[in-house]
Amino acid sequence: MTTKLGPLRPLKPGDLPTRWQRVSTPLIAFGLAVVLWLYMRSRDLEVLDNYPVPVEITVAAAQADWYELELGGASEVRVSFIGPPSRIRDLRTRLQSGQFRISRIISVPEERQADARYVEVIRLDQQDLEGLPGVQAVIAEKTNRIPVTLRRIIEKQMPVQFQHTGGERVERAVVEPSTVLVRGPKEVLDREEVVPTQLYQVPLRAADEQSRPVEHTASVPLVSELGGRPIRALPERVQVRLVVRPKRRLIELPNIPVHFLTPAGFPFRPQFTSPRAGVITLRVLGPAADPPAGIKAYVDFTTPGRTFARGLYPEETIQILLPPGYELAQESPRISIELVPSEGGTSAPASPLTVPRLP
Repeated sequence: MTTKLGPLRPLKPGDLPTRWQRVSTPLIAFGLAVVLWLYMRSRDLEVLDNYPVPVEITVAAAQADWYELELGGASEVRVSFIGPPSRIRDLRTRLQSGQFRISRIISVPEERQADARYVEVIRLDQQDLEGLPGVQAVIAEKTNRIPVTLRRIIEKQMPVQFQHTGGERVERAVVEPSTVLVRGPKEVLDREEVVPTQLYQVPLRAADEQSRPVEHTASVPLVSELGGRPIRALPERVQVRLVVRPKRRLIELPNIPVHFLTPAGFPFRPQFTSPRAGVITLRVLGPAADPPAGIKAYVDFTTPGRTFARGLYPEETIQILLPPGYELAQESPRISIELVPSEGGTSAPASPLTVPRLP
């Protein structure tokens, strides 16, 4: 049986809205359903956005005693959390109380363990966020990298350097023990030769009350930092025995007589060229006490290898012998001396002045 189709009828103006409504009505209904579902779904979720989470990085237990860890940036990452309100509330409480953190253990590869320093950048991802059932977490990409530096720790025997405020007034200092075992970063100890003590305040005022050097004993701690890095010395303190010189002042000593020191059988008789030439004035540095006693000034004619003849000696150096703790505060004085033959052609007797040979 054959059905014949009639001729196509052109659409009338009222037909198009009717057909569009038949197609669009289901689509609009579906869209409204999706929006309603998303709305209802959003009522069951809560977002904790861009929250700072602390990161705890530790050295592996087998290497913890031999490496010092240093972080090159902030020890936290920014994380966004999405989950049910009850889960988010519990997570917020844990974060605020410090109970939730990201932990990572780092170790130095065997081939790098001889190096003084090992540098690595730790990258954190979702696998580091554990213990969050029912919560989705996303780590901000710009904050998930933390540079770390591991400095190799070594032990080294080092001499002790005594640091003090006494300056030249400390005549002698003996440190016991003179060397100590120092534990610190390899890159620091490899370039340092000594380990100093902390600066010791020498009791100078107590020494000023004496006229002679004073012995003093002290227990002095060693420094706890070297080259800008922390160190530890064993023992942490040393015993120091030092000799402190009293404060010295400038003393002017007038009317010091000048003597002659001559060997036995000396064929000449020394004499001064003027009556006042045999007395000099000296400036010395010594303790702030009474003027010293026992100062001797003399011209030495016993110098080995030197020969003398009759005549004038205008620039003879005067030797000065001072008590301990004193020193000359001027150049060695000079004097004009004349040598004349001894009377009767016999040798002049040796001078009664007794002095040690000066270097």
